[in-house]
Amino acid sequence: MSNVRRRRAWIGGSAVLAAVAGGLMASPSHALQGTAADAAAHSHTASIVIGDAERACTGTLVAPQWVLSAASCFADATGAVQPGKPKTATTVTVGRTDLTQTTGGATRTAIRLVPHPGRDLVMVKLDTGVANLKPAVLASTPAGADEAVRAAGFGRTRTDWVPDRLHTASFTAAANGSVDLALTASGDGAICQGDAGGPVLREKDGAQELLAVTSRSWQGGCFGTPSTETRTGAVATRVDDVRSWVASTSYAVPGDLTGDNKPDLVAVDDTGKLRLYPGTGTGGLGPHTIIGTGGWSGASVTHRGDWNGDGMEDVVARVGGDVRVYPNLGTGTLGTPIKIAGGLPATAQVVSIGDTNRDGKPDLVVTHTNKLFLYPGVVGAAAAVGAPVVIGNGGWDVMDLSALGDANKDGRPDLLARNTRDGVLYAYLGQPDGKTFSDLNEFGRAYTVANRPLIAGAADANLDGTADMWATAGDGTLKFYKGGADVHGPIDGPSIEVGSGGWGAIKSIS
Repeated sequence: MSNVRRRRAWIGGSAVLAAVAGGLMASPSHALQGTAADAAAHSHTASIVIGDAERACTGTLVAPQWVLSAASCFADATGAVQPGKPKTATTVTVGRTDLTQTTGGATRTAIRLVPHPGRDLVMVKLDTGVANLKPAVLASTPAGADEAVRAAGFGRTRTDWVPDRLHTASFTAAANGSVDLALTASGDGAICQGDAGGPVLREKDGAQELLAVTSRSWQGGCFGTPSTETRTGAVATRVDDVRSWVASTSYAVPGDLTGDNKPDLVAVDDTGKLRLYPGTGTGGLGPHTIIGTGGWSGASVTHRGDWNGDGMEDVVARVGGDVRVYPNLGTGTLGTPIKIAGGLPATAQVVSIGDTNRDGKPDLVVTHTNKLFLYPGVVGAAAAVGAPVVIGNGGWDVMDLSALGDANKDGRPDLLARNTRDGVLYAYLGQPDGKTFSDLNEFGRAYTVANRPLIAGAADANLDGTADMWATAGDGTLKFYKGGADVHGPIDGPSIEVGSGGWGAIKSIS
């Protein structure tokens, strides 16, 4: 609980978890010695500092770009937590059990808060994902009767106001069927200010599970607590039954480059610059920014999927004969490119289609020499593809390709293709083998190159659960097509104008 919230019989543990262990001392003049946390076992634990050390809490990395903590850490004077960008600048350090370290782990800025509607829980979004640390695994079952658990955090100890080290202590957890989990110290551990939001962990089959998040405690024995307070009990908030909320909050929305969970559009203009148009969540687009200052003329640009394991969608492009991944730096701006393939013709089309085989890595489809190739993504933190496999033997040179999204809602990405000879649009549906697509399914007609010069799958750009599409028109406007369906499957839906002019200067969209 934040140290600015109301003070009752219970006192919040805001400021990082200082769970301490050691011999019980008869006099408060003797210090409880904390047990330093094992760096490898607790690499997912995060230190959260709000403002210029105005408050501090603990959290747990639960996805590459998300930390789970106590909502009360971010409460305002009314006790409410405002969703969205933190009102006060917030720094999150994860992967360092010793905060004096300057290497290892990562330090990030919090850019978004998503409080749980009914619990002392908040998801904290980082400006850039952390690719080299393994997120904690959430428990799937509640605590048992008097289950042994371990809590961890950076909060106060008996002698230190602001410790530099992560500490842990053993507790016994008792569930009562509610959202709360009562913690009783097994020895002389205590949850102190700074510990709010810290992980409560269970051991299962030799691995850790995140069972709960610390919320409030009596803080007996903690630095600054009156010596008359000897109670060390605490309360944590269960997480085993909110796994779907955590997963849906941290889910990377296909097509989203800016981190606001709305699909975006990328375009190459007639001066060779790369533009990013942020999606509004309604099918429309906001004002563009330049994310590539030159050299993009003739490139085949695409975006769908996280290629380097940092939790953010990246841009992929064929530039000349090379295929490169341009890492997303957090808001759609691009980092140094990584070459993942070469030797392609300068006319090859490249589409980052998504994860076709469900191995956790996105895959590429590529057309050249009248064939369709699949380049499977290689599992691992590095951006890489395996050897290409021919999955279409002819007729592909006349097709314009794009990543449609999951048009038939079977959990597999589908491919959008426009026949440039007659303007018929097709959806090729991803198959269970993760390697092939169905025979063509007619998606729409009258999409001739003159009528609709450029076409791009928009993922679910209006957030209604159906795959959509953008297309430029011959009059220089941009149209948004709401996805639809009939008895035969996915089809194009009604269109609205979302760009009033100037799109004739755009050479490609994705």
